[in-house]
Parts: sequence; structure tokens; C-alpha cells
Amino acid sequence: MTARRRAMLGEADVWALLERAGKRGPLMAPVKRGRNSFAFEWVEDPGAVALRYVRTVLPPKRAMFPEREAFLRFRRPPGAGAEAVVSEEPYVLFGVHPCDLAAINQLDWAMGRRHEVVDPNYVARRGAATIVGMECLPDEYCFCPSVGTCDTREGADLFLTPVGSGYLAEVLTGKGRELLDGRVSGREASSEEVGEAEAWSETKRRMTSCQVDAEMGELADLLDSRYESQVWEETALRCYSCGTCTIVCPTCFCYDVEDRLDLTLMSGTREREYDSCQYPDFALVAGPHNFREERSDRVRHRWFRKFVRLLREYGKPFCVGCGRCTQSCTAGIGLTSVLNAVIAEARESAA
Repeated sequence: MTARRRAMLGEADVWALLERAGKRGPLMAPVKRGRNSFAFEWVEDPGAVALRYVRTVLPPKRAMFPEREAFLRFRRPPGAGAEAVVSEEPYVLFGVHPCDLAAINQLDWAMGRRHEVVDPNYVARRGAATIVGMECLPDEYCFCPSVGTCDTREGADLFLTPVGSGYLAEVLTGKGRELLDGRVSGREASSEEVGEAEAWSETKRRMTSCQVDAEMGELADLLDSRYESQVWEETALRCYSCGTCTIVCPTCFCYDVEDRLDLTLMSGTREREYDSCQYPDFALVAGPHNFREERSDRVRHRWFRKFVRLLREYGKPFCVGCGRCTQSCTAGIGLTSVLNAVIAEARESAA
């Protein structure tokens, strides 16, 4: 099939696409884990890929920003030296939902364009990716319409939308065209099928029950006005400071760095792993001084980071409405519940 802007693929064509992707190199895709959980993992058997799911526990950012990775190898004398560890092996990231595409776009900015010095490991892994996006439907935790991410296509090379018994494929880049070109049978999508695919976003909006009770343009000022709100204290009383909310977040990018020596103490690696602003020692500095020692300060920081500071710097909230943090919170703290409580308080105070 010559790659087209919009083409119809049968389900067998999608499995053929996965087989092709798996033969080209590493393939990361959602797979089922347990009865109700899904995970983005490196898969050897394309047949294990889950085509329909709501969300994974960890987001697909782990393909380009792994939970732990070595970025430097070093040796002591004799033969002392150090070398950077950067992976540029091409791979396919399959089945990424619109909210997670939006998150990858935000990480592209944070890791590659926010400052003059870019993160070489992230940029290399990101450049090596061919991303296949896929449409989804929400559950009670999703609120992507509130943050403007449910229509995201940017960041994908190929995007699939379920239509009837097949999928409408949108070829968005040369990488997407190359993945399809000449290897998968298909046909030109009809105007009715294109219309059905385009209606998917409106269906998502109707089905989404969770929402933020404010426009994004007013959110930063509303939160700023309630910096001393009791909501932060009340939320902190429930919070365990476990960091789960930030570890599962697709847009968080904080990490810690550690040197690991081998048993001979002659060589080792410098590694980084996810860190969390909710950990009690996250803000611990020399002295010792902890500038966010109180749990309420750490709780407030999380909401202000996403909906005030980075919103003003990036132009959009640094949250994509995926619902992972709320679903995974061991204390049952809902991100939008806290946000809406502060919004209501701010409006009542202003009135």
C-alpha cells in the first residue's frame, strides 16, 4: 500500500504492522498485566500487545526517559577515563494515547528546548523513536478535555482510530509513511469513515465525567490567590509522601544521580533514576537545610508546579489529564478534587 494521509486498515493489517515493527528492532507497546492493569513494556511477541486499554500504570515516557539509566561509564587508574552512554538505536513506540502524546511533547520542551543545554540522552532516544498513536475512550479518572489534550496528534508519526471493525490510519510524518509503505494492505478511507474518526473526540468529551472547574487561562491566578489555603494542609494530612503520584506522571522529569562502583572499585557507572518532589528529603541541601520540610509545602508545590509556574512558562498546564496520579494514589487523593476545592475557595473569597 502506498502510504496515504488517511487509509483504512483491518485488524489483521494492524497485527501485520506490529509484526513489521517488531522485526525492525525494539518494540515498546502496552501489554496486559493482571486482570485490570496494563504496562508499556519492551515486547518480543507482538501478539501480546493490547490494542484497547484506558491507561497504563507507567507512561510511555519510559521509552525515552527510563526509570533508571546509566549515562556515564568511568574507570580508575590505570587506564582512567570516562565515556558517555547514549542510546540511539531506532525503535517503535506503539499505542500511545493522545494525552500521552501531549506529555511527550511537553517533555520534548523540558528536556530539549527549555534551556540552552539539552539532555543528550533524552534527545537521542526521542529522535530514535517512531511513534504510533492510538485513540482511546475515558474512564472516571480522565479529564483530558479540561487541559486541552484529547485531540493531540503532534508527536505521533502514525495515528490509528478505531472505525467499525478496523482502524483509520493517519500518516503524519515520513517515519509513519515508511512504517506502512508497501507492507500493509489497506484502502483509501471513505468520507463517512473519516467523519466517524473525527467524531471520536466529541464522543470522548461527552463521556468524560471528571473535569477542572476553571479555564486554563485563569487557573494560575486563582491558585496564586490561595497560596495559604487550608486545602494544602488538609491534603497533606492524608498524603503519605510516597511519591507515587509523580512516579506515574507522564510529565514529571525530576531525577537523582548516583555513582555505582563495581566490586573491584576500579570502574563504575553514573546513573540517574526518577525522583519525587513529594519525598521528605527531596529539598534537603547542605547545612543541613530542607526548604520544603513540611508535607503541606511539598503538596502545594506539586499543584503549583504544574498549574502555576510551568503553566506560565510553557503556556499550558504541565498536566495532560491522564488520571494516573489519582488512580494510583494510595491515600485516595484526587488531583482534580484538590484543584477544584482551591478554585471554589478562590472564587468565594473574590466574591
